[in-house]
Amino acid sequence: MSSLKNLAIVAVLGFLAYTFFFSPKSEQTADLGQVLDRTMFAIEKYENHAQKLNATKLTDDNMAEFGNFLAQVMNSNPRFYDEELGIKLRKDAAFQGFADKNKNGTQEEGEGDVFTVEIDSENKRIIASDGNGASSDTRFSGSGLLTGLLIGHLLSRQRSAGVKPGSFNNRQTTPRSSYRAPSSARSGARSGGLGSGK
Repeated sequence: MSSLKNLAIVAVLGFLAYTFFFSPKSEQTADLGQVLDRTMFAIEKYENHAQKLNATKLTDDNMAEFGNFLAQVMNSNPRFYDEELGIKLRKDAAFQGFADKNKNGTQEEGEGDVFTVEIDSENKRIIASDGNGASSDTRFSGSGLLTGLLIGHLLSRQRSAGVKPGSFNNRQTTPRSSYRAPSSARSGARSGGLGSGK
């Protein structure tokens, strides 16, 4: 009987050691309200920037420039996340935020996903989701933002990746006006407002 007890203790200790040393580490919870506010800010600023350049279409270089700008906005003071945040544009036109621990702008092993931002053109909203399954959204006017070069480019990428306009119709979200940051996201936030961008 004591050998079974010892075996059970060893099994539990082994499981705990495996969980601590080898299981993937989850990242801090993101404040999706901040993610939405800063994404909208960055899109509007970049649309204005593209208009000043008299651009007629955006290139891959433009998209890389926007990704860098969005990362700067996400990391602006007051910080809402403890780690540096990196941004990568996925093939389906979603922006993936990740914990950029070495601050090199490239997601590497050990740098987990923090949030995803997607565009729902049919319902005229931007959706932010975290790794725990929480989602929040903010709406935008169909005439302005949807006709912009940046959103147009992203919607074209969505179509190329097979994302249909109605793909987000059943996505359950909390409206930005009702969203409350989880305690782990609030603890990393500072007081103040978002600084100016580009």
